[in-house]
Amino acid sequence: MYASAANEFDETELAHLIAAITTINAFNRFGVSTRMVPGHYTADA
Repeated sequence: MYASAANEFDETELAHLIAAITTINAFNRFGVSTRMVPGHYTADA
């Protein structure tokens, strides 16, 4: 998978992509562990 991505992106873009994937994964794991419900939050205006 990494080799395929490395063929499409330069080194900087690949680093940014990996950082974004890692961040999204962390937020998803946090949401699962705290049993968050998508769309449940409403901001007070």
